Amino acid sequence: MGVLRRVCGAVGLLLAMTLGVVALLLLVAVIRAVTIEGEDYRDPGLEGLVREELPGWYLQTLPELMGRALAIPTVSSAPGDYDTEQLLRFHAFLRESFPNAFNASFVEVEVVNNYSFLFTVKGSDPTLQPYLLAAHMDVVPVDVSKWTQDPWSGQVIPDPETGEDYVWGRGAIDDKLGVMGIMAALDYLVTSGFQPTRSFYVAFGHDEEVHGEDGAGHIGALLQERGVALDFVLDEGMPVLDGVMAGMEIPVAAIGVTEKGWMRVRLEADGEGGHSSIPPHDQAVTRLASALVNLQRYPQPSMFGEGTEADLLTLMAHKASWPHKLVYANTWLFEPLLKVIMSRSRETNAIIRTTTAATIVRAGVKENVVPASAWAILNHRVHPAQPLEDVVKHDIAAINDPRIKVTVEDTREAHPISPYGPHVPGWRLLAATVAQIFPEAVTVPSMLVGNTDTKSYLSMSRNVYRFLPVRMTARDIQTIHGHDERVSSRAVGLAASFYHRLILTADVGAHALRTRPGHRAGEL
Repeated sequence: MGVLRRVCGAVGLLLAMTLGVVALLLLVAVIRAVTIEGEDYRDPGLEGLVREELPGWYLQTLPELMGRALAIPTVSSAPGDYDTEQLLRFHAFLRESFPNAFNASFVEVEVVNNYSFLFTVKGSDPTLQPYLLAAHMDVVPVDVSKWTQDPWSGQVIPDPETGEDYVWGRGAIDDKLGVMGIMAALDYLVTSGFQPTRSFYVAFGHDEEVHGEDGAGHIGALLQERGVALDFVLDEGMPVLDGVMAGMEIPVAAIGVTEKGWMRVRLEADGEGGHSSIPPHDQAVTRLASALVNLQRYPQPSMFGEGTEADLLTLMAHKASWPHKLVYANTWLFEPLLKVIMSRSRETNAIIRTTTAATIVRAGVKENVVPASAWAILNHRVHPAQPLEDVVKHDIAAINDPRIKVTVEDTREAHPISPYGPHVPGWRLLAATVAQIFPEAVTVPSMLVGNTDTKSYLSMSRNVYRFLPVRMTARDIQTIHGHDERVSSRAVGLAASFYHRLILTADVGAHALRTRPGHRAGEL
């Protein structure tokens, strides 16, 4: 009995100590959640330098122009397969709609590789490092049968629920909003007597939707040949997320500081063929199907904490509601829970790991013939923290069948993580502009799960950002590359206002932006 009492006492003591540690950790977590502060990018100094805004009468002209832009089907279908006739129509439309930008004495306009545009806006101070604004003119194909409205009409139609006007058409968000926003801002600046101090570039590729080698690839090579070094690059990317992030009652402006790589993997299976009336036990289709099921059952490992995910949550914490505030402010404590929760949603799962999708599956030639071979194509979107070779090793281990042939057909490395935080001039400029145009939003670093033309400019700057100045709900996001893509008339004006303020702030505030030293990526 004495021994039993001593054991029970020891267990009780251990339990009490464990509960004490848990209570202490929770107390620390609560204190941190209550006291955590976010970054305030509203900069009175910069705001005082830039007082001009786009006038209301000008903003009212933009939805109609946007509609005309969307009525031109600049479709890219495959690498080297894009509608050159429509691209030239779009060129003519831009020249007609924004004549001041095309004819200004300080703007040099070049057509690169026949169909892309490079604008060089020449500033008066060569000591200031230039920057680059990018977008793309091409769009993806459409399945017209799934659209509520004609995808090539460019109609402005009131929403039946809210009454707000929307411009409909493929490319409304991806990415003619970027093209039109930049051009509207630049054209107005020229008419208002703007004389740039700082040089900058505007690059519009024509084949981003099919890897961008002919468009941005040639623009990047041209700039490299000229020895251009850029302060920062801003291309399309994440939007201002409205109602998308759990626990956030305000919008979240997610600026992409990196983007995933990708890998195309081919799986092949062989088996016995024959007549379907006496099917063999060892079938290629069954073996391939088992491999695909195993890849779904055993996903690539979570990379949470090795990229931008923890900073994204931490920087939202001060504006989050309870209990999300407690979790976001203490990723060090709740990391295991966060991995589980984020894995359950397709959107957040894509942020924390390399994703796997079987996009093509082929087998068989006739309904009564058992195919002797079957194959599938996997599309991986690779997390920046995971080496490409580790992705393949995981595939082989998950499939767990040496009879499945695994071949890597093509790859692209994930992009490096660009510096971010209040002491990084390029980031500070973007975040300050967001704070002006979307004052209700909180700005955070993020990872772009898709790909952009920024790969062509990585060698010219380590400060490469991906952001589209438009507020989007989960429903809006689904229309990108889907059906019923549209953008509100107000959003078209806000995009133009964003680029207008960004250009002015980058120009007049160039010296002020450099008053603080830089720092390493993620060092907040």
